[in-house]
Amino acid sequence: MTLRPPIQPAIPHDFPDPAVLAVGKVYYAYSTASRYGATIFHVPVESSTSLTGGWNHPRDAMPTLPTWVADTAAGEGSVWAPEVTAHSDDGYLLYFTARSASQNAQCIGVARSSSPEGPFHAVTSKPLVCRPGDADAIDPKPFTDTDGRHYLLYSSSHGGDATIWLQQINADGTRTIGHRRAMIRSDRPDESHVVEAPSLVRHRGNYVLFYSGNAYNSGSYFINYATAPSLCDSFVKHSGQFLNRHTLADAYENPGGQDVLHEHHHDFLLFHAYTTPTQRAMFVAGLTWDDGNPILKLGRAERTDMEPKE
Repeated sequence: MTLRPPIQPAIPHDFPDPAVLAVGKVYYAYSTASRYGATIFHVPVESSTSLTGGWNHPRDAMPTLPTWVADTAAGEGSVWAPEVTAHSDDGYLLYFTARSASQNAQCIGVARSSSPEGPFHAVTSKPLVCRPGDADAIDPKPFTDTDGRHYLLYSSSHGGDATIWLQQINADGTRTIGHRRAMIRSDRPDESHVVEAPSLVRHRGNYVLFYSGNAYNSGSYFINYATAPSLCDSFVKHSGQFLNRHTLADAYENPGGQDVLHEHHHDFLLFHAYTTPTQRAMFVAGLTWDDGNPILKLGRAERTDMEPKE
């Protein structure tokens, strides 16, 4: 007997590493570079008034790549794991991963726009994070703590293992400050030397770090989380796997690349999973909490919970 999938794609098109920003009554969803017809969009962006559907036709939020980004063999620059955040003075900032032409490694850049749909333009002629000794720096995710300090989370590999880092950035989000700090490392067998796609939330005084483990196309990719009472403390991983293909009744493989959206007292987990051998669609699930630990809600949430308000 074939089990019915407990969840359906919110964006069925190839939409890897999804991130969502709520602006007024509109959601904006961004993904890793994807093909639309004969065109590759570097940073696809779609908009909707509901998380679960009705997404408008995509456009490229960053049609012109920064000068430091390398071209692929096909002549198109590839951009991964974008994240957009609102900035009070300068509109919106886009953090993204791309390959540096000069260093031949994946690095993290930042771009600015007055609109959440772009076009975004590079803030500087160099990457924001591109450290010698790191094989790559990927999956940037901004976080602002309750004291107003701004941080950037990202993953990098060194010596075959991966680490998720916490790096303070300045108030305008365009420059790193001080030293980075390791949050978690790929120290479990089921992670297969990979921890990536960090997303940090603060829930009732507890810090919860969501991350993806294992290779994104391995068949064993999964989402998990780690917790700590403060950013200075050690993060302790949940002993199991928070979400994997078995959670999805084996209907979709390799769920991961997640983002967490807090919107008007409701929390949502955005993630991608393979719906075909070559396509990763975007999914939306609800999150509730039990004693500081997240609980996944795969059933369709009430539509009123999915719609942004004034």
